[in-house]
Amino acid sequence: MTTSAYTIRAATAADAETIKQMVRSAPLNPNAINWQHFHVLEVVEQGQPKIVSIGMLQKEGEIWEIDSVTTRREYRGKGYAGAIVRTLMENAPRPLYLLAETDLVDYYKRLGFEGVEREYAPTEMRDQVAWLDQMFGDSVRYHIMGAFAQG
Repeated sequence: MTTSAYTIRAATAADAETIKQMVRSAPLNPNAINWQHFHVLEVVEQGQPKIVSIGMLQKEGEIWEIDSVTTRREYRGKGYAGAIVRTLMENAPRPLYLLAETDLVDYYKRLGFEGVEREYAPTEMRDQVAWLDQMFGDSVRYHIMGAFAQG
């Protein structure tokens, strides 16, 4: 996807270090840094492309999940994360899942996701939430969300 403002493309090996740095500087799973699963959003600054937002789509057991979506702090509020998520959703199989912090639930609802009660969620997603609950306790609450209709 290309517009006058940005370009979204599949990540390449040359992007691996930038992806690793962005994932580790955000409150994301620091183990989720396999560049082959990522898409990047670039803007051009002073004639040079700069990766400002990333997100990945990966198979997690029997399901597909969008994960590790982040935008550099100084570029937030411009719709870049939403553009990445929509791009990942375009050709992803359904159902498609993600985990959202409480303050992002409404954001993901606007993108086409809906809340899934834990007891009805796939085991892979329940296990991830249990691990995150153990890791963060009550400081961060994660919600399982799914997109069930194509497009």
